[in-house]
Amino acid sequence: MHHILTVAGSDSCAGAGIQADLKTIAALGGYGLTVITAVTAQNTRGISAISTVSPEMVKAQMEAIFSDIRVDAVKIGMLAHAGLIRTIAACLASRLQTGKYRDLKIVIDPVMVAKSGDPLLHGEALEALKRDLFPLAALITPNLPEAGILLGQEITSEEEMIYAAKKLAAYGSDWVLVKGGHLPGEPVDVLVSGDQSYRFRAKRIITANNHGTGCTLSSALAVFLARGYDMPRAVQEGKEYITRALAQGFPIGRGYGVLQHFIEEGSKKTGEVS
Repeated sequence: MHHILTVAGSDSCAGAGIQADLKTIAALGGYGLTVITAVTAQNTRGISAISTVSPEMVKAQMEAIFSDIRVDAVKIGMLAHAGLIRTIAACLASRLQTGKYRDLKIVIDPVMVAKSGDPLLHGEALEALKRDLFPLAALITPNLPEAGILLGQEITSEEEMIYAAKKLAAYGSDWVLVKGGHLPGEPVDVLVSGDQSYRFRAKRIITANNHGTGCTLSSALAVFLARGYDMPRAVQEGKEYITRALAQGFPIGRGYGVLQHFIEEGSKKTGEVS
């Protein structure tokens, strides 16, 4: 069984964040480990309060895990400020310099805005994310609004997504996946590394039960990379999983509903890659 460490915030309605990560990892046959970076008070309609965990406590959580338990991949989600980002980057960089973890796969979901529109990342933290954390990543997975914030420009087409992915790759990650679900029409995601580029197409699922899609996809990708899949195959498998989870999502409150994480793996294919 692969051990997947998720470094992220807690979602009290359990549709996103640490809770969605753990469900995804378990559904795909992994064992989830956690470093909690923030506690949010939220429901299906939005976030009412956030309490950030101190950098010292985040470091202590990471040291406790790495000193005792094998970690096969890391997924990083919500990071509220620059101090947290620098602390996490330093902890991971020290591990990557050792023979045991030199090939550790790190997936970063640059969470900046909640589904409800609440901002989750500000100012100096954006620069710290790009400067300190992105160079450690095997993959970063921004959606269109997040890619636009990182680059300071609007992205409105597939070709602009490819261009944006290449610009984001310049910050040092091995691969960049720009998710195109915010564009009209059937959703297309683009994956870029150097002169390699792939387009992943899927059927659009019309649903309001989509809280935690980014968290879920990035956690699934960490699991597939831990299994040893190459990046294009990991993304294709992740896309298959997230499409099925969305199709089976359900409401739990009066706002955005949640995904069905515990779906049968290996069911009918839902997309294509080009």
